[in-house]
Amino acid sequence: MNRSVAISLAVLGSITMLFNITTAQTSNPSEVADTIYMNGKIYTVNEDQPWTEAVAIKNGKFIAVGSNATIETYKGSETKIVDLEGKFVMPGLHDTHVHLEQAYIADTVGKQMLTFPGDETDINKLQSLLKEYADTNPDLEILVAQGLPQDVFPNSAPTKAFIDEVIPDRPVMILSDTEHEGLLNTKLLEIEGITKETPNPDGGEIDRDEKGEPTGYLRETAAGMWAWKYYPTIPQEQHKKGLKATIAYLNSIGVTSVKQQHAKTPIAEAAQSLEKDGELHARIALSWTWKGPLEPMLLAEQEEMIAQRGRFSSDMIKTEFVKLSIDGNAGTTGYVLEPYLISKSRGVPVFPNDNDLFAEVEKFDRMGLGVSAHATGDAANRQLLDAVEATKEKNGVVNARHQLAHASLIHPDDYPRLKELDVSAEFSPVVWFPTPYMDGVAGELGEDRRNRWYPMKSLLDHGARFVIASDGPLMWQDTFSRLEGAITRKAPDGGEVALTPQEAIDLPAAIKAMTIDSAYLMSQEEEVGTIESGKRADIIVLDKNLFEIPPEEIHSTKVLITVFDGEVVYDSAKGPANEESIESEYGIVLDFSGENGYPGCEWHQLNHPRL
Repeated sequence: MNRSVAISLAVLGSITMLFNITTAQTSNPSEVADTIYMNGKIYTVNEDQPWTEAVAIKNGKFIAVGSNATIETYKGSETKIVDLEGKFVMPGLHDTHVHLEQAYIADTVGKQMLTFPGDETDINKLQSLLKEYADTNPDLEILVAQGLPQDVFPNSAPTKAFIDEVIPDRPVMILSDTEHEGLLNTKLLEIEGITKETPNPDGGEIDRDEKGEPTGYLRETAAGMWAWKYYPTIPQEQHKKGLKATIAYLNSIGVTSVKQQHAKTPIAEAAQSLEKDGELHARIALSWTWKGPLEPMLLAEQEEMIAQRGRFSSDMIKTEFVKLSIDGNAGTTGYVLEPYLISKSRGVPVFPNDNDLFAEVEKFDRMGLGVSAHATGDAANRQLLDAVEATKEKNGVVNARHQLAHASLIHPDDYPRLKELDVSAEFSPVVWFPTPYMDGVAGELGEDRRNRWYPMKSLLDHGARFVIASDGPLMWQDTFSRLEGAITRKAPDGGEVALTPQEAIDLPAAIKAMTIDSAYLMSQEEEVGTIESGKRADIIVLDKNLFEIPPEEIHSTKVLITVFDGEVVYDSAKGPANEESIESEYGIVLDFSGENGYPGCEWHQLNHPRL
């Protein structure tokens, strides 16, 4: 093709103060790009062409990736030329474990319930807040609260007395700060018919006193059955409005693809509606909720929802995933091979019988549905690997892409099995550096297990695929804080002590985990995840070159521009440029900072104690 000759350079208007836009022409209209980005330092994550200077985009796809000279041949009279002026560019980021609705429902449900402040440690003051809430809401039939800091109570286990002492005559339900536990007062225990004779449900526990009487504290599936059923809901129009604002925020930190865990119909309908309006600015994979320990939705309703998943499937929305749980939280209810050192417990397995888990995994794999399995303890992670292996032995093939969600502890004997079985480890939430949470569970884990906490480097050495996610907005960390922590294993607020530094990985591996490997886990690696011809044009322009700054500065990186399907969906020069301005723009309160209803989000604002 003949090199086109530039005939007129005209400023079309700046999309940022940093970029110049010009026009040109070409003699071959079929090769004319809609947009060209040039003069950049573009990290493609494509092993065959890791770095380049420029890209040409047409109809939302890359039609060429190469040198400035090469890409200039794709200019036409209507082509928009963006001069990157040496800025660093990379593919859009993926987050394979999010709960999108939790970012915006606080705006509505927060008005229907009490949220305890995350930094309050005085039990008497917590009781005063509860009493005040009850007194100012005399017409509420059932009082609901969330964010109760369980660690301030003896044995990290509050009892019904905490509520009964201030509200003896009205039913009350409170969720703990981890949301895996719920506390009922005596009145609500009576309404639910929970007595000394009530058995523990599979995968859950009813705490009991020395006489065997229920204390009111419910764990895992017990919390789902009797506590979460009272959690407030929001109208469908709020889901759409909230999802749009949430994605705008994620775009502002470089995210262009997400995997919604425990997906349900309301979030699917909101995504589909936004797509029809041309306003869905992120690819979404829906991992449907299934037998979740905290799920009040009836099983028959879950079955029907999954059976009807195809009505939401599109180029933008992937529907072939399910989410189930195998255990609870590492250090407490996470299912481990060897007992915890203090409690002497092995945790709470949701599937005490391995055959029951195999039946679920085999069934969904046969349907082509990838299982995202909440697994924190090394026994739970082994359970999923065993189930996938048994599925492969039975059917001769694994049809879907299965995910160890959280994967906090994996036994070294199981490291090579991930590659053998094509199972991906997903590391979240972001506690792979010293945190208050790790401070609390270190004694239970002991040195050996703590030294293999979030084993990124070990899996990398065994050729296994892993991804880095958030589990957001709970215990939220933004994209570049996650990235930095994986490289330094130190807290990105200036921490000097590393947690299991032998598991630190390098920058290319961390970027790969948040781009192409995450795209693979979402069954879209042929569409996105790298910058190469034929793929969808999802890119981000940063204010720093990640390869030219000290790793300890990565967390301060800002996104200048986010391009999704070839279109600019976020421009820091035009705004909205942060959570507050996005809230103002969309007229909704988001909760990625922990100020409006999800106290776990406040974790990223704390000065983390050092181990």
